[in-house]
Amino acid sequence: LATPHEVQKARFLRVMRDPQSAIGTVVGGRYELGEPRLEGGGASSGALQFDTVDLSSREQLSIRLVPVDLLVDPAAGVRTPSEAVEAFEAQVDLASGLRHPCIESIRDHGHVTLDGEQYVYTVSDRLAGGSLREFLDRGRRLTPSQALIVGIDICRALDAAAKVGVVHGDVRPSRLVFGMDRRIRVVGFGAPHRPVEHLTLDQVNYAAPEVLEGTPRTVSSDVYSVALVLIEAMTGEVPFVGDSASTAAANRAGRLLPVSAEFGPLAQVIERAGRPAASERFTPREFGQQLVQAAEKMPRPTPIEIVGTGLFDTEVATGAPGDLTGSGMLHSDVSHPLDRLATGAMPPVLNPPPVPNQAPSGPITIRTTPTIGGREVDTGPVYVPPIDPADPTGMTRGTPLSIGGDDTGPVSYDPEALRILAADDATSESSRRGRRRATRGGRRRIGRTIVIAVAVVALLGGAGAGAWLTVLNPTSEVPVLAGMSEAEARNELSRFGWGVRIVLERSDEVETGEVIRSEPVAGEQLAKRGTLTLYVSEGPPLVELVELKGLSLDAATAILDTAGLEYTTEEVEDEEVPAGSIAGWVVPDQPSLTVGDTVVKGASLTLRVSTGPAIRPVPVIADMTVEEATAALQAAGLVVVTSPTRMPSPTVAAGKVAMSDPLPGTPVAKGTTVTIIISSGKKSVQFPFLKGHEYATVERRLLQAQLIIGKVTGNKNKSIKSASINGKPISLTARPTVLAGQVVDLVFNN
Repeated sequence: LATPHEVQKARFLRVMRDPQSAIGTVVGGRYELGEPRLEGGGASSGALQFDTVDLSSREQLSIRLVPVDLLVDPAAGVRTPSEAVEAFEAQVDLASGLRHPCIESIRDHGHVTLDGEQYVYTVSDRLAGGSLREFLDRGRRLTPSQALIVGIDICRALDAAAKVGVVHGDVRPSRLVFGMDRRIRVVGFGAPHRPVEHLTLDQVNYAAPEVLEGTPRTVSSDVYSVALVLIEAMTGEVPFVGDSASTAAANRAGRLLPVSAEFGPLAQVIERAGRPAASERFTPREFGQQLVQAAEKMPRPTPIEIVGTGLFDTEVATGAPGDLTGSGMLHSDVSHPLDRLATGAMPPVLNPPPVPNQAPSGPITIRTTPTIGGREVDTGPVYVPPIDPADPTGMTRGTPLSIGGDDTGPVSYDPEALRILAADDATSESSRRGRRRATRGGRRRIGRTIVIAVAVVALLGGAGAGAWLTVLNPTSEVPVLAGMSEAEARNELSRFGWGVRIVLERSDEVETGEVIRSEPVAGEQLAKRGTLTLYVSEGPPLVELVELKGLSLDAATAILDTAGLEYTTEEVEDEEVPAGSIAGWVVPDQPSLTVGDTVVKGASLTLRVSTGPAIRPVPVIADMTVEEATAALQAAGLVVVTSPTRMPSPTVAAGKVAMSDPLPGTPVAKGTTVTIIISSGKKSVQFPFLKGHEYATVERRLLQAQLIIGKVTGNKNKSIKSASINGKPISLTARPTVLAGQVVDLVFNN
């Protein structure tokens, strides 16, 4: 069953099924509705946007109409039309208070009744460049340099809002709209934050992990969303999407964003902005500053081919009143715009007055906004010379066309290059709008009649195939695309009206993400609406990992050299593999890989080279039975031999192990033979006479007395100085009675 909200939306769609019928209506006593422009999701989003003219100031603006009933949304806590109006007023008050060049500027708002239906409306600056969503839905992509410019503007907007405690909470491509200066404005500030269980699928796929777990939105969650948007803008794919909030949350939990080397210096910045832990991300200002630093290593961005009004529309962003004629405004010999981002100030573009119609002659200039940091300053208005009917595009006026730049001056582009960018495309939105306008007054019918007549004549003349190719389905030459990034190639092809098919291949010669070749190849003709296949490098070929364990180091490295893999070595002790052979290997970047898995050519392995068995100490086995001692020594990898001769022990009972040779704690290799000596019990002996003798004589006499030599210090070639048992001195001359098997420590003279 349909919810009340869905019933209200259906009723609205029936009332406004023909937005063209509203053209000419005056709203609020001053705003005359012009051409309708459907927002993000079109009419299904419930809001209609129209171009409008302020009859009091003659400014070209934009107006958005939403039926009051459609704003009733229990999930957002809005249950009645009166509550909906209150929520609308609160949202507009908040959005109106955000004054920044990268945030949609709300000029006015109010209520209106159309065809018996109550609406609320907002009036804002006209943003005719289309949303980033529309841009991407047309198969276009941003290059990394273009994405950097878009990212900086979004960060500026979020930072300005954060300073007054405002969180957007719903950053996604449909909320990012281009002005005719090709720069982004963030729209939708102040909208209610719906609970996670009531988010749309589109909202879910751009939400930060903590938002999907029910945590309130923060500036940090907005930063995560920006990272997702930038990746999609360059690749066409949103990472970790899901068909519900729970699956998207599971996909994103604890996972780093899949940044690519083709992003260049942006990769590291986006990875940090998209960390799964909110505490590890940038603030919007830090994000923008890092993008600015990355700009120093990026190539010059090409103009973004916005999907709204044509390139030479007279609506361009204007600055504050001031320097209309200064030399800085016309300066064209400037450096790379990204080179100046970090030092330029940010020009406010807040509610500017209309540009005078009597602008001096000169270049068409569209100013961009410079980077985060520094103070906001006015840079002066931007103007467009009056259109010459004989040269409506302005291409032959003999002056350069300047697009971009910052407070130090615009950036000039060659008119011929811009003519190519502005090539008429019958499938473009601007051409479709032109044809719709031609419908009024009957001009479309006349044009259609002429085209049909030409086609019929051509067919009757025996040139049917030629008429189809030249009139109904023109062809264009496929440009050279090899070596371009996929995003650059898509943008280059967007003006031809071709479908684009991507096939991934692996290549040793072509960098990841760059075009290897196209079908048809460069120079061939392809009809409009045809399909062009781009073969894009997926990186070097894959190599299967093989077993290397047990091979000699030389044999293993020969295999890796043949496969095109790099390697390093490390030494490890191994109980089974002989010294000098491979005990194992690991891929450091992907330690879970095993034999049979694949890696890209050029990947590095770490070879673990055996140094043989580890050195181990002789275990303590005194006072054990022979069986216990044997088991302990064998467990340590040692060979056991039992001495046939027993020895007295002052502490161990007869029949048990008195000691081992080597002594306990002595480091030995695996396989070393250890002799077990069994105790014969306690036995008293006379301590030998040792005074005046050197080590050799002392050793012989102690062993004959069945005593054990312990720690020896001093010069063994000199005479003995003292002796002790268990730390107690013992006479070297009196020959006292002691227990056999005791340990004697010796000190010799130096």
